[in-house]
Amino acid sequence: MTTNSLKAARNLWLQAALPESALSLLQLPGRDPFPSSFNLGDAAQASIGCCALTASLILSHRTSIGSTPARVSVSAEDAAAEFRSEQLATLGGKVGEAWDVLAGQYRARDGWVRPHTNWQHHKYGVLDLLGLQKDASRDQVATAFRTQGANEFAEKAMEQGLVCTALRSFDEWDATAQGQAALARQHNGPVKIIQLLQRHPKPFSSLSSRKPLEGIRVLDLTRVIAGPVAGRTLAAYGADSHLHRFPPFPGSTLTPPAANVPSKWTFAPPLLDRATFANLVRDADVVLQAYRPAGLASLGFSVDDLLQLNPDLIYASLSAWGDNDASGGPWRMRKGFDSLVQFASGFGYAEGEAWAQSQDTAQEVEVVPKALPCQALDHGSGYLLAFGIQAALYRRATVGGAYIVTNSLLDTATWVRSLGRRLDPMPFAGHLESLGELRQRGHSATLLGRDGAQVEYVRHAAMFSDGVDVGWTHAPASLGADTAKWNQR
Repeated sequence: MTTNSLKAARNLWLQAALPESALSLLQLPGRDPFPSSFNLGDAAQASIGCCALTASLILSHRTSIGSTPARVSVSAEDAAAEFRSEQLATLGGKVGEAWDVLAGQYRARDGWVRPHTNWQHHKYGVLDLLGLQKDASRDQVATAFRTQGANEFAEKAMEQGLVCTALRSFDEWDATAQGQAALARQHNGPVKIIQLLQRHPKPFSSLSSRKPLEGIRVLDLTRVIAGPVAGRTLAAYGADSHLHRFPPFPGSTLTPPAANVPSKWTFAPPLLDRATFANLVRDADVVLQAYRPAGLASLGFSVDDLLQLNPDLIYASLSAWGDNDASGGPWRMRKGFDSLVQFASGFGYAEGEAWAQSQDTAQEVEVVPKALPCQALDHGSGYLLAFGIQAALYRRATVGGAYIVTNSLLDTATWVRSLGRRLDPMPFAGHLESLGELRQRGHSATLLGRDGAQVEYVRHAAMFSDGVDVGWTHAPASLGADTAKWNQR
């Protein structure tokens, strides 16, 4: 058990204004297995641990107010596996494709750039900006980038609605206006919970199981990894979690990954109409969205609009760079993804520098940007959001109110950075488990999807005492497989 992971969990817990006494029930054993100079294991254990402890708190409140919640244990080994779920889970025996053929980092004339090419319109936009055809090879893209200024190209791409960042060190990032905005809001913690309306308490419904979130309805409008991790985790605790899409939904260059299976999701029609959406909101407990700031409002569903439909709503919002207010910084309206936030905010340079210094050679080793060994910002944000949503549900039941819960990939990055680093002689000596190793120790499980394909997935990292029922019973179906309506409570 590391003091650092427990300290991180304690800070998250107290920032969410949850009962301090419950912290004695959390155990975070084991040593960080990640081959990284950053304390990613501490981030994984703390975020998953707080998420699970809140579920335990809710269950104790629902079953017998004043009773002691179940103990929660999250091992470093299990947390690391769940922070890499998309690297391990399979659908029909195959791991999903994580990256487009053009994805990755490129040398520019005066530095490094990383474009996002997993979405087709982003990929074609970058190629067009480089003066290349849609079928350009990676070598052609690399040659074209060599003529570009790193910051100039990234800015031009972002201004056109594309997604690209230039490499910066931590010092360089902190000197930018966006870096300063992130540091200025660091004291609030990586997840923010704000009461929007004063309301009478809305008690949880009676339970027929030992699932902490039984009967809680979650309308999930997210995609990729971070948002779906939040929805998936709430489903593991018993929530009725529905995944929906608004038109237009851009095409991906990849086959669907098994990143976030299984779940208790019902996949509704991919093109959700406004009237159906409004009806779903009226009976929802949580709306979880990951459009860029003001994206959902541009479709006619601002936070105020949603509260008019449902004044007891928990509204959870994930962004790349920050909230849609002055605290969000000048990049708050920009799109972003884990790998690009890492690249821009100093992680790529710092990890590359640590790697170069760890090489046992008398010659000076060039610093080449190096990504973290997992999508730590995505997974961290997912569990932090699920934690914040549950904290808001607990507040709604005990003191009342409608709440907004916000997190950004950048705030998660700032939080991970604050957990410190492991700059010992061998920071990259950790071992990450294969699916076979995970299977051998019984930490993977399988479900059969409705289309007949078998899903093998990473079990939830949190272990509960006292018979808490946690886990998934349904594999997801394809978009459009179900009707857009809630299951009966």
